[in-house]
Amino acid sequence: MCAVLSALGGFLLIPRVDGALFVLRADVRVSPSDDPDPRDETSLSVNPLDDRSIVGVSKVIIGGAAAGAGISRVAYYHSSDGGLTWVTSLLPLETNERTFTLATDPSVACDANGAFYICALMLDNQSRASGVHVFKSTNGGQTFSNPIAVTYEDGLSLNPKLNDKCYITVDASASSPFKNTIYAVWSSTDLDPLGSPRATMRFSYLRPTGTAFSQSRAISHEGDMRGGSITTGPNGEVYAAWEGIGSPKVILFNASTDGGVTFLPSEAAPGGDVNIHNFMGSLSPPNPTMIIQGVARMNSFPVIDCDRSNGPSRGMIYIVWAETSNRIDADVFIENFPPPNGARPTPNIPTRVTSIGFGDQFFPWVRVDSSSGSINVAYYDRRDSASGVNAYLSHSTDGGASFEDIKVSSAVTNPIIQADIRGANGSSIGIGDYIGLTANRGKTQLLWSDTRSVKQEIFFGVVDFGSTGGGPSTPFNDACTSPTPIAALPYSDSADTTTATVSGDDPQACPGTQGGNTVWYSLTPPADTVIGVDTAGSDYDTAVAVYLGNCGGLVPVACNDDAAPGTGLATRSLLTFPASAGIPYLIEVSGKTTGGLLKLRVGFPTVASLEYTTGPDGSASLRVTGSGFLVNNSQVIVTRDGDEIALPFTFYTGARQADGTVTELFGTRKKLKKVVPGGIPVIVRVESPVGSGRFSLPFTFVR
Repeated sequence: MCAVLSALGGFLLIPRVDGALFVLRADVRVSPSDDPDPRDETSLSVNPLDDRSIVGVSKVIIGGAAAGAGISRVAYYHSSDGGLTWVTSLLPLETNERTFTLATDPSVACDANGAFYICALMLDNQSRASGVHVFKSTNGGQTFSNPIAVTYEDGLSLNPKLNDKCYITVDASASSPFKNTIYAVWSSTDLDPLGSPRATMRFSYLRPTGTAFSQSRAISHEGDMRGGSITTGPNGEVYAAWEGIGSPKVILFNASTDGGVTFLPSEAAPGGDVNIHNFMGSLSPPNPTMIIQGVARMNSFPVIDCDRSNGPSRGMIYIVWAETSNRIDADVFIENFPPPNGARPTPNIPTRVTSIGFGDQFFPWVRVDSSSGSINVAYYDRRDSASGVNAYLSHSTDGGASFEDIKVSSAVTNPIIQADIRGANGSSIGIGDYIGLTANRGKTQLLWSDTRSVKQEIFFGVVDFGSTGGGPSTPFNDACTSPTPIAALPYSDSADTTTATVSGDDPQACPGTQGGNTVWYSLTPPADTVIGVDTAGSDYDTAVAVYLGNCGGLVPVACNDDAAPGTGLATRSLLTFPASAGIPYLIEVSGKTTGGLLKLRVGFPTVASLEYTTGPDGSASLRVTGSGFLVNNSQVIVTRDGDEIALPFTFYTGARQADGTVTELFGTRKKLKKVVPGGIPVIVRVESPVGSGRFSLPFTFVR
């Protein structure tokens, strides 16, 4: 085994069974290291446009470490650098219906445009009110707001419904007629006329142009339904699976081919759903076939996913679960079957995912890589310790016929630690009930509960199989044909370009500056304007160019190697370019000699040049040329000897753009020459809009 260190965190190069290599980077602490409260119920999602943008969620019991019980809340974590660093926040409890007191059962998903969604079960410990709500983030998971109720019960009726175990997915398939539709499943329980509990699996959807979720509908028969999971197919299909508690306990299934409007007909599902597996030994209460020692909570809930790649198994459906077949240990099983297309499904015989043959494997999750079709199953595994568990991943490239097992976490987790801490609803936290997992473009990421620090924390790991099975993968936007889209201005990005490459048809950013480590961005402005681009915060020598046209036949618009002397950016880049509404532009950033940490800004106020001259009113003024200066909403700020002085008078004289900005302005005040004395350097910046915190880069000026 060979181990090396990357520029941005440790990773291991590990030989695979076929002689190739995969890259493992794990043991990144996600939750705050100084927080003693326990966390579990992890879920994970990655932006399909940029795999550096990741959002994870978990439950956290606030105050639980000190009191042994506390308030259940949903924590969310976002990373903009591929999981190297994380920021933690709490999901709000306020909704349009009421302010709840508890939140639990989180799941997270991302649409094809990079918007993230968190679904949470909202509860009130002072009433019987409950709701399933979906919160949205359009800033990479930094904040979530605008909750929309999937379902809501005010708890005032004589027979209120108890909602539980919600889960969402988003149809991000490019070939789906229902692209970006959000789908949700959950169980809903009330009392039958005899006073006995009855539950159904409920379903609802929200189209991308809609403002409210559809009227919920049952997709199961009445009974004891638990642990719903949902996924989508490549062409708008919707598939759901869950556990039915009875004699025997079973896995039930339903499917839709029209985006959730209708489900399997009665001839395919006579009872309202289809039994696709009878458990040999379910781990779910009541009366589980076996109890895994030291694990406070356990279940055999199924998890479902579908192959949405263009590979040979496109459309194949996969379901995983844990159960015991020998009453000695628990194993993870997988079952697959082709899309039923409105007919009764015909599952293949379940097979065991792991080949180890001993220890317990439980709480599995499955994700099919949407680019390669490889199958990835994550779970907790006891093969390395009788009293503890590790996070493991099993990876298959042959449709599930065989799997390769990979230990992801390097430290053993004792599931007993903090497992008996209870939320306000009285249930113990355990370490379940699931494990976060996502897979795309050869990269598989995990999010799990970990007690190596004698408290229940959230950890992250990534296994990078690469397009050819070896080495760190190149950035998503490494090629001209796969640029990172810039959806709105101003825009900023931070990216590691050390593994970026240069293609034979990558043009020179500027004449004589052919380098390497190129990355690409695309932008289609909604209005005519002039746009500034800079790489000021980067830690390597850059060149930037802007193009029109198609890859392989690009037409240069603007380029810059080293920015103007006044900017202080001797080896960084800064340019402005005129942009037309509705016209797509490509931005290329290349390294002169190597890559590094790129800090890119597009559309911020940009100062390209300064001049001390006479202004439109005849007074001494600073003439500022650049871009992004909003008319009647910009301010010139001069810093001298550490004192910031805002010039109170501004004249807008440059060509007015369709977006309300100009390319030139004059800033002045009485006795300006005392603020900008001859021969003494001052720092000049422009803020626009005023009070927004959006500043141009500092420009050093000497009169």
